[in-house]
Amino acid sequence: MKQFLGLLALILIAAPATSAPTVDGTLDAEYGGALAVQTVQTQFGDASDPTGMGAGGGGELDAGYATISGGRLYVMLTGNIEPNFNKVSVFIDSQPGGENTLDGSLTYDFSNNAANFNGLTFDSGFEADYHLFARWGGGAFEVDIVDRAASTAGAELGNFGAATTGSGTGVQSGSVLAGGMATTGADGGMFLTQDVLFGFNNTNTAGVIGGTAASDMVAAAAVTTGLEFSIALADLGNPGPGDVIKIHAAYGNGDNNFHSNQILGGLPAPQGNLGGDGGGNFTGNLGGIDFNQFAGDQFFSVTVVPEPASIALGACALGGLALVRRRR
Repeated sequence: MKQFLGLLALILIAAPATSAPTVDGTLDAEYGGALAVQTVQTQFGDASDPTGMGAGGGGELDAGYATISGGRLYVMLTGNIEPNFNKVSVFIDSQPGGENTLDGSLTYDFSNNAANFNGLTFDSGFEADYHLFARWGGGAFEVDIVDRAASTAGAELGNFGAATTGSGTGVQSGSVLAGGMATTGADGGMFLTQDVLFGFNNTNTAGVIGGTAASDMVAAAAVTTGLEFSIALADLGNPGPGDVIKIHAAYGNGDNNFHSNQILGGLPAPQGNLGGDGGGNFTGNLGGIDFNQFAGDQFFSVTVVPEPASIALGACALGGLALVRRRR
């Protein structure tokens, strides 16, 4: 029995810490190290306004972080989003199946702009299930999330939310409510069972600079502000311990038909804007982009680990079984 108690103590000591980050657009220590760091300079302009209101323009994705705590996925993308309705698109692969090449029959977003993703191909092994996208025009920061895996043409499922704190400033936060508003064009209604939390801090003036050459990755990794969000694992197909969640982040225009060179994981340098064909040309959609043509993975991953409470419960069950056997 003493041996078991010693083992139980070791198990509990070794249990991973699961303190949750504060979702406010500022990087917390709970994330640990970056899972992806930007490899190329930005060709969508270098942000230089410390107020975060985007005077002079500029947008970049400096680094990507993710962690899991309390049954929720937390993601932090450091950098800037220009207040001209350019979008950060985050595709999440969290369950079996999904799309390696995006289907243009799903027509959510303003003017059915999601259709412009038709034909975009991710790296082999990445199959998108969910699409979160964020943008602003100088007023309230806005976030949508769509369950692409459960959507069909004319019956898309998505939720929308706008910032409720700091609207019209460079630092904002809010929620995508489970019982709030549906994504524009999501004719199937909403799918969230729990709120998505988001924070946005656009005050970064460091990180990558403008251009197409290799980035200063040390400077990129030093950025601590940007877009942050948290979503319940139950709303991501309920991945369990040992499952791997893959995340692809891309910065592009508001119509989803011209991608910048700001992708996480990063593109090999030198690299200009991808445009719609991967070569920087405008084609009217993103169907010419195939991330298999670029070295490395244009996504990053986080593994679902058991929560300490689950570990303790399992250990107690093991202890109970040991006691029963001993009494026999």
